[in-house]
Amino acid sequence: MTDQPTVLELECTDPIQIHTYKRTLTGIVYQCEHSEPTLSCRGPEPGECVLYVATPTNDLYRLQYYYYDEYEHTDTKLAQYRPTPSGTYAWLCTHTTVKCIVNPTGGERA
Repeated sequence: MTDQPTVLELECTDPIQIHTYKRTLTGIVYQCEHSEPTLSCRGPEPGECVLYVATPTNDLYRLQYYYYDEYEHTDTKLAQYRPTPSGTYAWLCTHTTVKCIVNPTGGERA
């Protein structure tokens, strides 16, 4: 998957589509967090971009995207904000593999 330019260009209030192997989520980015990749004494540390997405039905998702500039490697994880058995709310992994991330206004970029 080569979504790095699309993911890194997304900002708050941007529309987004997240295609998984089972469904497509459409929503608005309401928060972004980003850290650049760095080279440390342990080796290359990945960059990270976290997008928080709200769907029209007020479901909340967190998309964590890890990437390296030095070589081709990405890791994408999707979590949903849901109640836990104890009654509190937490970000729970959806066990979904993300196929593609699209900014609907700008088209798909690879």
